[in-house]
Amino acid sequence: MAQLLETLAKTFPHMETITAMFADSNGIMRGKLLPADALPKLIKEGILLPASVFGTDATGESVAETGLVWDTGDRDFTFMPVPDSFHALDDAGRSIACLIQMMDTDGTPHHLDPRGILGQVITRMNDMGIYPVVAPELEFYLIDRSLDNGMGQYAPIPMTGESQPTNQIYGIEAYDEFSDVVNDIHRTCLTAGVKADTAITEYGRGQYEINILHNTDALRAADEAALLRYHTRRVARRHGIDATFMGKPFADDTGSGFHLHVSLWDDKGNNLMAEQNGADPVSEPTLQHAVGGLAQHLADCFAVFAPNANAWRRIAPGHYAPVDKSWGMNNRTVNFRIPESGKSARRIEHRAASSDINPYLTTALILAAMADGIKNRITPPDMTIKNAYDAPNREGLPSTWAEANQMFSQSAFIKSWLGAEYTHVYSATKEYERLTFDKTITQLEWQWYR
Repeated sequence: MAQLLETLAKTFPHMETITAMFADSNGIMRGKLLPADALPKLIKEGILLPASVFGTDATGESVAETGLVWDTGDRDFTFMPVPDSFHALDDAGRSIACLIQMMDTDGTPHHLDPRGILGQVITRMNDMGIYPVVAPELEFYLIDRSLDNGMGQYAPIPMTGESQPTNQIYGIEAYDEFSDVVNDIHRTCLTAGVKADTAITEYGRGQYEINILHNTDALRAADEAALLRYHTRRVARRHGIDATFMGKPFADDTGSGFHLHVSLWDDKGNNLMAEQNGADPVSEPTLQHAVGGLAQHLADCFAVFAPNANAWRRIAPGHYAPVDKSWGMNNRTVNFRIPESGKSARRIEHRAASSDINPYLTTALILAAMADGIKNRITPPDMTIKNAYDAPNREGLPSTWAEANQMFSQSAFIKSWLGAEYTHVYSATKEYERLTFDKTITQLEWQWYR
């Protein structure tokens, strides 16, 4: 404690406030704002927050059906800071931030905190002799801060005040039009300890993607994904616009996804996906079984990969959003893509998740499915050579949000990796959110049916 305090005092001598934050089950950042003189207590004792924060829906409503509200007296737990997550929120270092994590009474990470759940999954993989290396990619749109009749609008180009008229995938001039914003996002992320790497314009108008460098610490990679989203929004607002990670903000444009690149290594530094037949990835047993696990458990995981009503609008053919259990080599129409690479970089790119997921839960389930596939030697479907949209293999997959929630809540696989209690908390929260959403009378209904 003393060493961390000394380091922070030297790094942030002008500190005035501390934002202590965490990602809830929706991936939304929540927490407390503390004065600088609370830092010693924060590091030594943590702060108190109720466990029910992990049973809140996307609107911030605490869901009683989770059992975390009235049934427990809305009990507090200790949240401790993640030591390597402290970073400045402004150039002067007057405001700083850190991630926090809910702890159990014995001082271990709590099983209802998605960050703790991911840590448990990683430990179980390590016990199998498997060490994951992951690299997240996040897509988002820059949008106008004001709504038009309740609907989002594309961000105006700073120099012209007009929105981008066409899609400009990998467009350098399109990037230049918002370069002040995106470059500022990149710089801010680096300051926050996020290893932000390549940034590109994506397929949608005003849509961008930022990649995070691969990390041997999958927990830290999920931290960085959560921080990237938080700081992207902060920086965009500082520039007078906004950013959204909604799965499908615009009906006629491509949705935004969270893609996770995963390779699996042993304790000697060997890539297990390129172990036996390095020149032929398709015949690698570990890779085959990992894909088999991903395909077999995809249906049960969809409630996390597409966590809300809007995310389900993203899942449509022809928009670079996977719709089935397909896999293949260097093929962006499939769900589980094996990118072109050398032997040491052999990996699987998981493309199913919407960009507004919880990065800890999503990473946990991807890794768990791969581990289960390897342990049980699950055979994958036939590899897709051409366009996966032409003949999608959707056998057994949910077709609605309601069906996905039901499959998640009843899954033995989900309960075995996330725990029965958290499985109930998440499914109860999302089902409450779904039912509330479905009760809403929309403007379109009045236009069509009055």
